[in-house]
Parts: sequence; C-alpha cells; structure tokens
Amino acid sequence: MAWLVVSSDVRSILSDLARVGPGIVLIIAIEFVGHAFNTLGWWFTFPAAQRTGNFWRLFWVRSAGGALNEATPVASLGGEPAKVALLRTRMSAGAAAASLLATKVSFCTAKAVFVIVGMAIVWSRLRLSPEVSWALFSAFAVMVIGIAMFAAIQVWGIGSGTISALRRVRIPHRFILRIESALHEVDAHLRDFYRSRTGDLVRSVAAHLCAYGCGTLQILLLLGWLDLEYDLVAAIGIEAFGALVGLVFFAVPASLGVQEGGKVLIFAALGLPRPAAMAVGITYRLVSLLDIAVGLVALVLLQHRLAPSARKAKSALVGGHIREESP
Repeated sequence: MAWLVVSSDVRSILSDLARVGPGIVLIIAIEFVGHAFNTLGWWFTFPAAQRTGNFWRLFWVRSAGGALNEATPVASLGGEPAKVALLRTRMSAGAAAASLLATKVSFCTAKAVFVIVGMAIVWSRLRLSPEVSWALFSAFAVMVIGIAMFAAIQVWGIGSGTISALRRVRIPHRFILRIESALHEVDAHLRDFYRSRTGDLVRSVAAHLCAYGCGTLQILLLLGWLDLEYDLVAAIGIEAFGALVGLVFFAVPASLGVQEGGKVLIFAALGLPRPAAMAVGITYRLVSLLDIAVGLVALVLLQHRLAPSARKAKSALVGGHIREESP
C-alpha cells in the first residue's frame, strides 16, 4: 500500500481525490445499499418462519461480523462466530450457523458468476501479460473448485464426516455427543435449503449479484468525476477484476494493498491513468474504514442489547423450573 502511494504521482492522486470531493457521500450511500442487498441474500437462506422482523437485525449483525472479518487476519472468518452469538436470542445456534454456511456458498457463487461475465465483457479491451492472465485464471479456477466442493459437502451433510474425524483423534465421547447433536440440526437446515428451497437459493444469489451492480455504479460515477469517460463496460470490468482479486487474496486483512494494487493493474490494462486508479483505491479504502467503524459500533450496541435479553431469558428459565417444582 505504502509503495503504491509513494511510487505514484502523489500530487495527481490528491488532485483526483479533490475531484471526488463531496461525491464520496454518494459512494458511501451506494455502499450501504449494496450491504442491504447482501443482507437480503443472507435473509433468503433462513426458513420463511424465521425471516419476519429479522432483516434489519441481520443487517447490523452482518455489519458487526464484517468489521471483525476485515480487521482480523483469519481469512474473513473472524466475525462468523460473532454473528451466531449475536443471533442467539432470535434463533438456535444451529439455524444461524447453517444460514452462514449457505450464504457463503450463494455469495461466492454470485461473485464467481459476476467475475466470469464481467471479465468476458471487458476481456477484448485488456492489455494483460500472458503470465498475469494465466496466474489469475489458475487461481480463480482453484477457488471455483473450492467453492463447488464446499457446496457439495453441505449438500451431502457435514455431520458424519466431522464426527468420524473427531473420533479418530479421540475427542472425549461427551463432547462428541454435543457436537453431533448441534451438527444434526445444521445438516437438517442445509438439506432443507438445498433440496426443498432451491428458489430461495436462486434469490439469494440474485440479491448478491445486485450488490455487485451497486459496486459497478460506484465505479461508473468515480470514472466520470475523475474526468474519464462514463464507460459502462470499463466499470463492469474494473468491478469484476476487483472481485476476482478479492476472491484470490481473501486471506489478506481488509485487502490492504491488494485492493489498491488490483485497481492499478486493471486501470493500466484498460489504458487508464495510474493516479486515477490510486484515487479510486483510496476512496474505497476510506469507505472501508468507515464500514469497519460502523460495524464495530454496531457490535458494541448489539452486545449491550443482548445482555439484558440473555438475563431475561435466564430468569424466565429459572422461574419456570421453580413453578414446575412447586407443589
């Protein structure tokens, strides 16, 4: 990240950022619309009975978990246990975990589809070296195979294989029984989603694709503000290339340097100026930092609201036991 800034024309970057100016407010607004579409994609993975009244809760839980994913170097998985914990007053841990596994598949499927379509649209205009092209293609192919295997494991069931592995490493039997019970519920939810609710799977993928449409709109606006041509094909290509780089380098915390480097590479391949690429990358970085800040605030507020709910649930449980034991 530092090298990209220092090795570029800093004065031109600052000039381009000045051109964006207050427009960043609109970019931020579109970003949150995209988050709403991604939340909708997650929302569709829940059974219909568990969706009512939960959309905005899911929006803020997703924001909180996303902030942890971005801020921790654990391959975008740091916030997933937090999401399950933040939903425990609304549903079982098994239902929440199953929804997260399913939405990972639908999100990655949407990303792969968008990358394939977007890169196909813009490919004839790109000037990429064969080495870079083959490296990206190979990494993308490996990631697609990984996504397909991840989906297949969910369809077949994750419980039996996990329990067999735990028995081989001689985990105490009482722990295996607890894990087996939890995984049985997860498998039941996943079987229902993939075999009985294929329409919800399609709607989930479509919602995530709409989020990429929001990203394309952001790029299109930024190109115009930077005195470049309003070029829809280039905007789709830039967004698709960014999604490709994000998919391949998913383990880098907050895509630091990777996001900016990807913008420089795709802008150069399209014959667009490097300072403009860095201005776009830095704009996205500022939006990302705001995202993380909002997510961390949401995490604190959700935990604050969760504590009284947990105490109330515990009191109700204790009270129920007392009434049962009364003569």
